[in-house]
Amino acid sequence: MAVRSLPASLPQCCHTGSAGTRPYNPVLPVPTFGGEGGGPFAAKWRRSDASLPQPARGVSSMKSLHILGNHRVEIAEFPLPEPKANEVLVKVAASGVCGGEMHAFRGENAMAMNGGHEVSGIVADPNGHPQWDEGDRVGVFTLGGCGKCRWCRMGRDTFCEEVGTPAACHSEYIAVRANAMVKLADDVSAGAAVLLCGDGLGVPYGGTVRAGVGKGDVTCVFGCGPVGLGMVLMQRFMGCWPIAVEPVEARRKLALRVGAWQTIDPAAEENLTARLRELTDGIGPDACFECSGRQDTLDCAMDATKCEGIICQVGHGKQQLDPQKLIIKRNLTIFGNWVSHPGWYPDMLCLYRQGLPIERLITLETSFENAQEAYSRLEQGLEGKVILTWA
Repeated sequence: MAVRSLPASLPQCCHTGSAGTRPYNPVLPVPTFGGEGGGPFAAKWRRSDASLPQPARGVSSMKSLHILGNHRVEIAEFPLPEPKANEVLVKVAASGVCGGEMHAFRGENAMAMNGGHEVSGIVADPNGHPQWDEGDRVGVFTLGGCGKCRWCRMGRDTFCEEVGTPAACHSEYIAVRANAMVKLADDVSAGAAVLLCGDGLGVPYGGTVRAGVGKGDVTCVFGCGPVGLGMVLMQRFMGCWPIAVEPVEARRKLALRVGAWQTIDPAAEENLTARLRELTDGIGPDACFECSGRQDTLDCAMDATKCEGIICQVGHGKQQLDPQKLIIKRNLTIFGNWVSHPGWYPDMLCLYRQGLPIERLITLETSFENAQEAYSRLEQGLEGKVILTWA
């Protein structure tokens, strides 16, 4: 598949990396994101109400997916959640599978858990909240905050002292804080909303913008699971030249599909650091993004990144750093990036409407009834972003 060409100019409404950034007002309304219709994808994604999942009427139970470990999942019947005073009831339209769920999927002694936390749906019961109507299409920010503190007013609900926990979103219905949703415009599909409101695009967006990379910068992404692929896509669209380091061939092909300039199989390289420097005139990448949570890839990123370069750590693991040798003497900047923030949604929506092809990240959209196969394919590295729906 042909690699998407770089845009002639970067979107003016969004951060543009090292060439400069737009002025950004951190105090956002709580929350009125999304706009009204329009955009290049409007015709593709506009749909009639008949095609949407319908609200609950007289329903007392629901189906929910649980990960059992030992490479098994199951769908079981559970009582319908009862929303608290500050919550609304949402019928799930689409739920994304996160690469982090693979730890529980593989686990030998894992307790049954519902790991869903990237979701879109429709309001089934507004529960007295006047800003919502039954049938509203919504994207959900599963780590919603109080809506009043400094962090929430900045759109950084994740840092709120009252931040909630993901509401077991691999379910037919979920109870969601009324201030932790955004009404979706007609040009945003249920699947696209999973990415725009969740970690699958939010983490790559946050990492890329905070790193300050932009047009002409060479970046390196270690690990091309769903988040790593999102990094490649976002950075290529921002004008970077991403190098994707990934041992699984299927994922290297996916990386090319979303815009990688080069792909490298680390197992085929005697000296990966030397290879990265060879591709960058002996200097090293301007920025590296560690998305696998492995010590060896972090070590390589530390060695390969150019002096005064940037490293973004996204993968969770037990990695250790030597600040004296690797950070101080080479003037490296290292930061972490965890989950998405509601405050990033307007800029990500702007990028989407400017042509950011986020649908390329979604390689499998299937019913929850096929979840066992979907999880297995994701574990084997055969899929990018997996979206599950209640057919």
